[in-house]
Amino acid sequence: MSINLHALMLFYHVAMAGSVTEASKRLNISQPAISAQIRNFEKQYSVILFEKKGRNLVLTPFGQKLFKPTEKLFILEEQIQGMIEDYQSHPKGKLRISGNYLATSVLLPKWASLFKQKYPQVEVEISTVNSQNAFESLNNYEVDIAIFGNSNITTQTSHSLQCLELYSDEFVFVVAPNHKYANQHITMEEMIMEPFIMREEGSTTRKRLNEVCAAHNVSPPSIELQFNGLNETIQAVVAGYGASYVSLLVASQFIRRGELAMVEVEGIRLTNKIVLCSHPPAYLEGYIRDFISIVLKNKA
Repeated sequence: MSINLHALMLFYHVAMAGSVTEASKRLNISQPAISAQIRNFEKQYSVILFEKKGRNLVLTPFGQKLFKPTEKLFILEEQIQGMIEDYQSHPKGKLRISGNYLATSVLLPKWASLFKQKYPQVEVEISTVNSQNAFESLNNYEVDIAIFGNSNITTQTSHSLQCLELYSDEFVFVVAPNHKYANQHITMEEMIMEPFIMREEGSTTRKRLNEVCAAHNVSPPSIELQFNGLNETIQAVVAGYGASYVSLLVASQFIRRGELAMVEVEGIRLTNKIVLCSHPPAYLEGYIRDFISIVLKNKA
């Protein structure tokens, strides 16, 4: 028995809007038509989706249960529509890449330049997000390629994605060159007493800092400043306030210029593999597979 998707769509919009009246305005469908379709759906499948509480419609327990998969269904519909619109708007192709700050600021500029030399007609869209969001964008088919730290890869997702290791990075504690701990060897207990400047929750560095603290049985440090970007985080440390825990691939250029200094913390050495992930090659356009080849040939 096939599901009445139109009625399910009306149910979804009424649940989102909180009333038939508001859903009617958004969909430009009359209130009686919406109500009749939902009643017919309830009758057809012997379920009750809404109940009245005063003037409001609220979801029944079954309605709440049905809402989540329905939401996923129509979000997927929007993504498919977006793919079609992208294809129509960019007949020569569009390459969508999502990556963390390390990927988009340090790694991608060279690769994107080499790719555009070979495919000048292909649109390239690059977005900078934290590792968690990069992974989710790829998993939701919002981008074609994601480059990030591999902490978000699980056994389950690795079977559905093609993930290629690019680099083995390391996390380091950094401070301004005039900080009392600059180029010093100290304990973890001393390090966490400093005010910290970190990325937002969901970033790989934030997760790794918490893991290091847990492994050494100490409480995480106080995050006195939080930024949604690694460059802003590093610039705040360069300016002379507090400490941070960052990727060495990113920090090394600041250390070489004398703008940052490392702090050696006893017993702390944590690596982070940088991976490029995509959906399986069979599902990729030729120019996306070529971009991956360019990366692998020029990652040294």
